[in-house]
Amino acid sequence: MSPEAIPIKIAVYGKGGIGKSTISANTSAALAEKGHRVLQIGCDPKHDSTRLLLGGKIPMTALSYIKTQLPKERRAEEIVFRGYGNVACVEAGGPEPGVGCAGRGVITTFELLEDLGVSSDLFDLTLYDVLGDVVCGGFAVPIRNEYADAVYIVTSGEYLSLYAANNILKGILNFTERGPRIAGIIHNARGDPDEEERVRRFAGAVRLPVVIRVPRSEIFARAERTGCTLIEGHPDSEEAEVFRTLAVHAEDIMGGGALLHHALPLSDEDLEEIVLQRNDSRTIHRFSFCQGEEKDSRKAVSVSVKNKKPLIGCAFAGAVSVTAQVSDAVTIMHCPRSCTLMMYEKLLDTRQHSTTRFGSSYQQGLMERLISTDMRDEDFIFGGEKKLQETLDSVIRDGCKLIFVVTACPPGIIGDDIGKVISTVIQGNPDVRIIPVKVDGNLVGDFVQGVMDGYGAVAGLIDDKTEKTNSPSVNLIAEKWLAENEERSYQAVRDLLGRLGIGVNCRFLINTDSSSLKNFNKAGLVLPADKDDTVESIREMLTSRSSLPFLDLPLPTGFFETKQWLLEVSRVFGMEEKAKEIIAEEEARYQEQIRKLRHDMEGKTILISTYPKSLDWVLDIASDLGMKILKIGLTYSPFSESFRSRYADAFPIVHSYSIEMRSEDISELKPDLVLYTYPTLRRSDEARSAHIPYAPGFGFQVAIERAKKWNLLMKLPVSEGWKKDGEGII
Repeated sequence: MSPEAIPIKIAVYGKGGIGKSTISANTSAALAEKGHRVLQIGCDPKHDSTRLLLGGKIPMTALSYIKTQLPKERRAEEIVFRGYGNVACVEAGGPEPGVGCAGRGVITTFELLEDLGVSSDLFDLTLYDVLGDVVCGGFAVPIRNEYADAVYIVTSGEYLSLYAANNILKGILNFTERGPRIAGIIHNARGDPDEEERVRRFAGAVRLPVVIRVPRSEIFARAERTGCTLIEGHPDSEEAEVFRTLAVHAEDIMGGGALLHHALPLSDEDLEEIVLQRNDSRTIHRFSFCQGEEKDSRKAVSVSVKNKKPLIGCAFAGAVSVTAQVSDAVTIMHCPRSCTLMMYEKLLDTRQHSTTRFGSSYQQGLMERLISTDMRDEDFIFGGEKKLQETLDSVIRDGCKLIFVVTACPPGIIGDDIGKVISTVIQGNPDVRIIPVKVDGNLVGDFVQGVMDGYGAVAGLIDDKTEKTNSPSVNLIAEKWLAENEERSYQAVRDLLGRLGIGVNCRFLINTDSSSLKNFNKAGLVLPADKDDTVESIREMLTSRSSLPFLDLPLPTGFFETKQWLLEVSRVFGMEEKAKEIIAEEEARYQEQIRKLRHDMEGKTILISTYPKSLDWVLDIASDLGMKILKIGLTYSPFSESFRSRYADAFPIVHSYSIEMRSEDISELKPDLVLYTYPTLRRSDEARSAHIPYAPGFGFQVAIERAKKWNLLMKLPVSEGWKKDGEGII
């Protein structure tokens, strides 16, 4: 190599079966013949790229090696082999056909070589032989900026080969963030009519040179049979000379003399017109199906998925949050360790804060019933089905009879057959029920979509033939289990119902066992915790399992809502008189609290910045206290589309309310109190503020408790001293 030359990395891409391995091996041999130090890495699962350099032998692949050797025992010498001309040979390999992800295997191979000290800096030229039918995932790694400096594209004149070449150009265009990197086209001739003209037309259209033409020759078959390259076995042949020409071109790239080119792929339509010279104006028509009875799948869809809005959160997390609430079931999370950590933090932190702040009873055993398959890198490559089956077997040996299996992204991407694994396990354990929830991370949608799918799976436990009992009871649905005050709120609802003589049959779904779920239909009424899209989806989902009536009111917050709610519930069970007695008792308590607070709060002004969600409980208590609402600003929310209020005409309501608009209103209107959902006030906003909780709690006295906090806040200075710390310091 000349003193001016620098080590480079070249990728050889092309359609499967197009001859990349033969061309790569012969090029490496030709470069080695000229005295260059060459490393060739085969990135095709067939692991035959370096065979002709190794006397026809298939070496140990990197992926087979990591499957059998612990990290601390791995050595570079075990996977790097000496080929013809001292070419260093490595094969990535791949998983068994039909499982795992070979693309991920390419990434792992590169990481392994780096860990073992096999650096491209040790060689004059590193050559990657890469499958190019689909330029995605791991197979795209060699064309990313940190890897290949130049790319050769191998093609014949066949349309599908040129189609693959065009796809490779698209991939290079997507991954290239710096200058041109295409070295040119290698035409591997097949002897078809008009082949050369097709390749010429394609090359001209994408503005790439045809660097060499490899002729169709029987000499390649002879070299194949003896397990060698033409450079070694037939060095004086005209065909061997073709690869020496390619080696010179690669040397020019090393020395900076060869011109590299930008990727300029064609559209599919232009490709057909240029390569096939077909300009077909015919249209294709949709297939018409008989319009018979529409199938009712009862598939609940989140509002973000339904309205094609930005997806918020991970469906895997949503589904696990639901199935984890079944207290006598185990949820197997088929996922990596990072996903497991996310779920532990999401669920356990909520429970711990709930216990600390509100004195709720801590859910014992939550961690014990969340089990992870702890997928690792090798599972992404070779498939995670074995690990899932081992985890299922272990859980069953521990005595569990009800199991949910929730999938994260990797199993969905690599195609793990969850149904097959479950069927195999159930054959040996017919008394065990295993319910799959295939959300595949966020592939099916967002967090709320995962919640919907989790509810759908759990709803299958409901016995649709159970009849309600004579004793009055209700089911609660769609409680906000991630709200820290949820258990306290539930106790308030349960106590209020208990004063009517009504019990809670099933909580669908918080800390509920399978027996309660099975007996869902023993209740006489279903009480939704909220009135939103999620509740409507659950309601629709349950229609196939239950015919129980739903109350058309959410669980109530504040005196007015609780009064209306209690009357509606009592009418269903014929208990109106008892409800009126309770309301009279609570109203006396409420009015006494209002009298105490009104003295301090009457005439105070409020500015509200909130999601477009009903907050009449806030407006009720403000009205009863004689406070004045200056304005309601509605900020963006992915979960709500309309603002519902009995006070809609009582004061200004501004839509698309921004932070800047709020700051301007604070400056101009000077409210005594700013109530907000999100975001918090700016440091420069001169106002007292209080958060409006998304889940404020339930019952007659909840709003009074919130108003007491407002009263205390309004007795504090508008601007705390710490906000001015450092002012005047230069």
